[in-house]
Amino acid sequence: MNTAGADVADGARGAVRSHAIEVTGALRPYVSALMAAEMSATGPMPLAIAPHESMMLSVQMGIDSQVEQKGRLGENTALTGIRQWTGTFVGAGNCITLFALLTPLGLVHLLESRQVDKIPRIRAPVAALLDGFITRGLESDVAVAPTLQDKLQAFGSWLEERATAHRQQSTAALRAARAAMRICAEPEAAIESLADEQHVSRRQLERDFGQWIGTSPRHLSQVARLQAVSRRAQAGASLADIAADLGFADQAHMSRVVRQLTGLTPRSFVKSRQSPMATTWRRATAGGTVYL
Repeated sequence: MNTAGADVADGARGAVRSHAIEVTGALRPYVSALMAAEMSATGPMPLAIAPHESMMLSVQMGIDSQVEQKGRLGENTALTGIRQWTGTFVGAGNCITLFALLTPLGLVHLLESRQVDKIPRIRAPVAALLDGFITRGLESDVAVAPTLQDKLQAFGSWLEERATAHRQQSTAALRAARAAMRICAEPEAAIESLADEQHVSRRQLERDFGQWIGTSPRHLSQVARLQAVSRRAQAGASLADIAADLGFADQAHMSRVVRQLTGLTPRSFVKSRQSPMATTWRRATAGGTVYL
């Protein structure tokens, strides 16, 4: 992975320090953002995370790089799928967490076409999907890396090696991933057209999505449009123009979708509080909203 000039953001406020590196080269089709957060607080830390069009792969360890502080070696790597709505949770504190936003193609390649429809949507243990030897090696490499940037570099190198390895993939899984990649890039694309491009019926494409992407084409489209609202608003576009450009019937329709997914109005959503994690994610995702 090429990281020359890859420093995107580094923020600190209170007990949280965050850092991101730019995703470049061969990794770009598979990972959309790489970020690390160091939470030094020992008490509970309320957090909220918005739906986004990427699957989140995370590695968590103790603040002193002692993986065993948070769990046995190999059991600290987890996958979270496409969220249905904004979720709130309490951060553990006293830990370092590395995050990779996987594209649909990255999900299929990383998991070697494993089906995701039966796994938990939130923080599914990757060791249960892949050989535990694989996650033990990743966590060992991350643990010995001295800085947040070094840990992200080790994480990115592991992701690139797995994503670009030559192995047989399921035709249906790749079909779903290609259609999902189109939705992420063009959330207003018609599902029937995507099915035609993949030479399957709409119903078959929906089944493929459920098995290998873990959500429906319609929900992924709504989430991708939600994130497009955030990116375009951060770039200075008006909400009225955004609604028209993204294929909403009108601004009221956009407001209903945003409120359904986040519980917020579009204006509140795009102006959510600027915590270090939220700011770093916005810069790493070109204006997307991951943490609120």
